[in-house]
Amino acid sequence: MLTFLTGCARGPDEADVRDVVSERLRSAFHDPLLEIASLKRMGSASLAAGGDGAARMIVYYNARFTLERDYRFSDWDALNPAALASLLGATERGISGIQSTGNAAGDSLLVHGSVTFSKEDDGDWKPVLFVPPEAPDAVPVQDQASETARELVEPIMERFSVMPPSQAAASRAIIAEELQEAMRQIDLRLDNLQRVLVVAGGQPSGEYAVVAKEIATLGKPVGVRVAATTTEGSVQNAQLLRSHFATVGIVQSDVALMAFQGTGPFAAQGAAPSLRALGSLFPEAVQFVVRADGPTSVSALRGLKVDLGLPASGTRNTALAVLEAHGLRESDIQASDMGPVEAGQALARGEIDAFVTVISAPERQLQRLAADNAIRILSLSPEAVAMLARKSPGIVPIMLPAGTYPGQDTAVRTVGVAALLVATTSMSNAEVRRVLTGVYTGIDFVAAGSSAGAMISLRHALTGITIPLHSGAEAFFAETKASEVQTAQ
Repeated sequence: MLTFLTGCARGPDEADVRDVVSERLRSAFHDPLLEIASLKRMGSASLAAGGDGAARMIVYYNARFTLERDYRFSDWDALNPAALASLLGATERGISGIQSTGNAAGDSLLVHGSVTFSKEDDGDWKPVLFVPPEAPDAVPVQDQASETARELVEPIMERFSVMPPSQAAASRAIIAEELQEAMRQIDLRLDNLQRVLVVAGGQPSGEYAVVAKEIATLGKPVGVRVAATTTEGSVQNAQLLRSHFATVGIVQSDVALMAFQGTGPFAAQGAAPSLRALGSLFPEAVQFVVRADGPTSVSALRGLKVDLGLPASGTRNTALAVLEAHGLRESDIQASDMGPVEAGQALARGEIDAFVTVISAPERQLQRLAADNAIRILSLSPEAVAMLARKSPGIVPIMLPAGTYPGQDTAVRTVGVAALLVATTSMSNAEVRRVLTGVYTGIDFVAAGSSAGAMISLRHALTGITIPLHSGAEAFFAETKASEVQTAQ
């Protein structure tokens, strides 16, 4: 269905669609049941002419309906989900929010539906019975998108199958990598189009991804479609939020502030004043990792090969700030951007001298490397720690106590940031409340395999906040017992 979305203003407009849907609901429910809370026209597609030869058009819409009274769609004498879907021009999968045990007044249903129209002799559009979306005679109003897609796919397949044997493996790896990223972006935009609540996490093996996946489960009990997506980290998450491709994201506190103010990696885009914090999750320590026989201080990294993290991660920006506090610029080292997983492997092979990761400690990969006596974590200088805490809001001094990693017999002096749950002002207070209730009181992150999740608590829910709180979060924490919430000093 979504292939045919064009967003054009041709044909029946949003008000026409709303009128038809309202009338159909009134006809089906003499005792009012569903009220249209919001409805947006999403696009249209032409259909083959009807039996009378009149032109036909199907118009797609996204809507949220509020139940005005209790109703059990599963009852034998009720309008069941399949019938409701037909009434609203949707598929059963196009309606979310129906509860098998019954819905209560005030519940919401989210619908991706459609209305089919026939063109009259006088040029007016008249609503007609729903035409199923799988109808084989459906033709796009504007098929340029499909033609463009074909023009892109065919040469990609040609490149994939026709290449010199000596370059085949490397070339196919490049194509596969680029296609994976393209598919991720396509999925994000389609989720946004379908009004899916998207939670931006992090790399698949990291804590951000685990926490995001658990947050995504919060939509299931209330019938809200929620999807967690993997990303490169904080910077990309902030970009997805400000471009409205994500609803909620996990962002380092210092990166959130830069995005809010439009500085650092966000200078070109400018400030994002709509960003709002929902709460603080857990601390993340800056960890400069070297081989066991490697450099003994951050200053000693001058001229060496150091991986600073993925380009769109908060790690890279924090790492550069730490280097600067030690008198080093990026040009003073041989920098790379593999990310912690590949960098850890490269360090073990002796291909680089150090890498930086900003993550809750202990981190699993580092635990394994430390257990093999392969690494050490460098302490930052006292002067650098003081400078960073003074100059960089959101950065706080942290000590990793002895025993944090296998074989670590002394404390490591470093700094850290808070992992914040971030959204925008467009997220409703009700959605915020549902997410925060689950995050702070409902989800067993430990059982989900998140060691960092064990540190998520109401006590530190406001620690390290660097941007304004969402109004829904303010209300949530105001209703929470004061003794349970400890604000940052």
